[in-house]
Amino acid sequence: MNKQRLDARLRQEQRLALFGRMRMAEWIEMPERDFAREIERLEKDELFRRLYFGSGQRAGAIRRQRWPRARFAGIGELNERVTAGGGERVKVEERLEDQGEIAETIRRLGRENFERYFLYAEEALPLSEIAKRTGLDEAAIKAINDFLVEIGAESEFSSLPRASGGVGCYCVARLTVVDEEPVFEFFSPHWARGLYQIRYDIIEQMKDTSELVGGDVKRLPNLLKRIETINLRQSTMFRVLETLSKVQVGYLKTRRDDLKRPISLRMLAKRLDLAPSTVSRALSERSVRLPWDKEAPLIELLPGRRRQLRLILNRWLSEDASPTDAALTSRLKQEYGIAVSRRTVNAVRHELRPGGTRRASP
Repeated sequence: MNKQRLDARLRQEQRLALFGRMRMAEWIEMPERDFAREIERLEKDELFRRLYFGSGQRAGAIRRQRWPRARFAGIGELNERVTAGGGERVKVEERLEDQGEIAETIRRLGRENFERYFLYAEEALPLSEIAKRTGLDEAAIKAINDFLVEIGAESEFSSLPRASGGVGCYCVARLTVVDEEPVFEFFSPHWARGLYQIRYDIIEQMKDTSELVGGDVKRLPNLLKRIETINLRQSTMFRVLETLSKVQVGYLKTRRDDLKRPISLRMLAKRLDLAPSTVSRALSERSVRLPWDKEAPLIELLPGRRRQLRLILNRWLSEDASPTDAALTSRLKQEYGIAVSRRTVNAVRHELRPGGTRRASP
């Protein structure tokens, strides 16, 4: 009987784990506009607001944690992003002008205070302290926060068509390289703001002081689960973007296609300890703006080894067709760190010169 119960429990745990993976796959694949609306629904939830803003002199139980080497491209930058399908401009500045009070408040705050207290909000401050430091009332503070979550859901910032048709894939960020490290300028606030940090100790204090009672306590587990799911989704997406950018930092610095590191989807997934299907979903229909202002699908930063061999060998052989397969193999290892067999080099050579004669290697 005990063995039967144990087997049933294991089967239930396996079903739950499978359901969890399926749900996360849906979140990874979710279009960015839909995901931004999920963020908007979360942050406009009254229980979330109380956890975020706190009460009295107590700081909130939810803060933010920015990504390393990441920042928000800025409101003006958003207005320049264009979707390819209908040529629709992202009218963020126009939307800002429609809300004159918010526009004037943000201008008066200045960029530094706007980012410190609203955009990134990394410092754990009670609402009363934010009001004191900024000179704003609580209604104005909440209005600015609402504006930030609303603009992320309004448009997709891209000039490339989707692979499956439609208005355009989502342009995540502009990539640059500083001190051999990729830097990310995100085009949407929900990307730039990073992860939610949940202070479970403060939540327990709020329960003890009856700031959370009855229906709040019942709703709390589901709300926290939503936050954790959003965090897991964003963390997975950022890890894929960051790792891929680091792999291709040589290309991003020089604009030389031959310096793209050959890496397969499976190799990238193994490096990240993720399933290849998860990485594929993360890359799908998303793009980045390269340092020289070209927008490129993320998948272009994942060139296969065969593609890179053809690119490099085609250039070398067009300059000098005489080197042996062994010499080319050695040169690939020395100059690009690409280790391949002479047989592979020979096969690629004949793909490039289908009518040519094989040159034997000594």
